[in-house]
Amino acid sequence: MADVVSIGTGAEAVGRLSAGRLQFFAFMAIAAFMIAGPAAEQVFGVQSPLLRSWTMFSAIGLDVIDASFEIRRPDGALVPLDRFEILGAPRDGRLKRMESREELASVIQRLCTAAGQGADIRVRARQGARSGWRIIRTDTENACAD
Repeated sequence: MADVVSIGTGAEAVGRLSAGRLQFFAFMAIAAFMIAGPAAEQVFGVQSPLLRSWTMFSAIGLDVIDASFEIRRPDGALVPLDRFEILGAPRDGRLKRMESREELASVIQRLCTAAGQGADIRVRARQGARSGWRIIRTDTENACAD
């Protein structure tokens, strides 16, 4: 009896892709699709139901209020007001994350009370929404005069 030993040359037929190359091209196609969706809308303004767009807030940032406070000094200059310092509150407490206009109004009222009679506090506030930031208060008027 004779044993026949087959020696594989490792050569592939012309025009055929190896499994590794096929996986590589599939990966590249999927990655390009994931990048092209948001880029098409953000960079080129193309909107298509076939391409996924990018949304700034999808759940965790919705309704969060970003607020900044300034107080007018006697010389007329507006200076930043640290709400944590003036209210003596911890920086990791409820003042850090406001989620409603009522909470913002409560903070403004507490600041006005702490600053004293005749205080001029200006508030700029915006709220996170699915469409981006929504302006809810500008610093054009004294918040303590409300």
